[in-house]
Amino acid sequence: MPVRAFSREQQWLLPPSLDDALAPDHAARFVGAFIDAIDAEAWAEMGIIRHGDPEGAPAYDARALLGVWALGFMTGVRSSRKLEAACHEQIPYLWLTGFQQPDHNTLWRFYQQHRDGMRALLKRSVRTAVALGLVDLALQAVDGTRVHGNAAQERTLDAAGLERLLHRTDARIAELESQQAASDNPALPRLPARLRAEVLRAQVRAALARVTAEDGPRTVNLSDPDAKLLRTRRGFITGHNVQAMASPVAASAGGGQIITAADLTPEVNDAHELLPMMEQAEANSGVASAVTLADAGYHSGANLAACAEQGRTVVMPDQQQAALTRPYHKEQFAYDRTGDTYTCPAGETLSFSGNTHDRNGGTVRQYRAARGVCAACPAFGACTRDTRNGRTIRAGPHDAALHDHRAWQASAEARALFRRRCWLIEPVFSVLKDQQGARRFLLRGATAVRAEWSWLATCFNLRALARGWQRGAFASN
Repeated sequence: MPVRAFSREQQWLLPPSLDDALAPDHAARFVGAFIDAIDAEAWAEMGIIRHGDPEGAPAYDARALLGVWALGFMTGVRSSRKLEAACHEQIPYLWLTGFQQPDHNTLWRFYQQHRDGMRALLKRSVRTAVALGLVDLALQAVDGTRVHGNAAQERTLDAAGLERLLHRTDARIAELESQQAASDNPALPRLPARLRAEVLRAQVRAALARVTAEDGPRTVNLSDPDAKLLRTRRGFITGHNVQAMASPVAASAGGGQIITAADLTPEVNDAHELLPMMEQAEANSGVASAVTLADAGYHSGANLAACAEQGRTVVMPDQQQAALTRPYHKEQFAYDRTGDTYTCPAGETLSFSGNTHDRNGGTVRQYRAARGVCAACPAFGACTRDTRNGRTIRAGPHDAALHDHRAWQASAEARALFRRRCWLIEPVFSVLKDQQGARRFLLRGATAVRAEWSWLATCFNLRALARGWQRGAFASN
């Protein structure tokens, strides 16, 4: 067959158009449309002045810079230097910037100054999906994941480690001082070493004050004091526990999920994040979801009682799921609300014997059988081994909520709903980590990491919205 004519010196036959070089359904076009639709009030909420200062050198349009960061976060490019290169080499970025090429310093300054304000775009992305009817808010699922921080694990130290480092740092500073005093002509090159040592000493002292405080953490990372030592399936990491709430996208828009809430928690577990995430999702979407799916990490009596009080339906397994099947678990004792008594599996009555405190300092009610009854029971040894007091039941303030939830969780409807949790929330973290590069945060400090996570979640939503736009789902709404 013939060979096509080839020349690297080929001239344009017609004046080139950048718009012709970008595919009509490319995601960059949706990003541009989404940003162009931001109104003046939203720009002000982000703290971004669109029109600049009439004096001085011309500045880049905020729409161009925001578009570069949005497309970068959507595709896993989160380095300002890589984005600078993309603005020189890649057509989608050239199209977004109107063939302008901001350098990495310009891009970084814009992101650094406005990343907190850009968190408002998460709500805007959710409201856009709701307005277009692309998301089913009747069901939502919440979960947390651990992400590496921008901090070396070996710089995570406890009080003893900090004491040793402080001793070495003091010795190093003393050594530098003695060398400088012994020299007739103090060497300036020693000054940076001295300054680094003094800065390190100040960091170590501040960290030591934190870990020795009465309610302080057990360890502190010197690179990022807000990073925690977290257990994962692959061992311990120094990072952050981040949360996400997601609802399903309509099949007509390509399926998938929309993140309705995203946040960072200072805790190493998820127990206290259920209600805040539900409230944030409702604030962002404007709709209270009918059902929330969560794993056992969110299970607690306090959470269940609060959900019941607010009329929220939640499906999540019990942390004591295995223990509930034991023949003499507290759940096997029938409670009589009228007489305020419990009846054990053998038919004996346990009456109220007074209040006591649990390990968290809360007040619990205590119930016991008559003296000697348990010792004579055939189940003695399996039910209890206390020959003096017999079996004791402790009832906390949330026991009624726990009991009602266990009955609901055992229903066929709840089991069917819970089977949908994995495919609803787990793919969200897979996309964020594998396709958007969120296996490690690039910033340090809780405030900066929270903004970075929120921007990742926003761009996850932009990917979902762009997919719906490419399928023509917007045209039918």
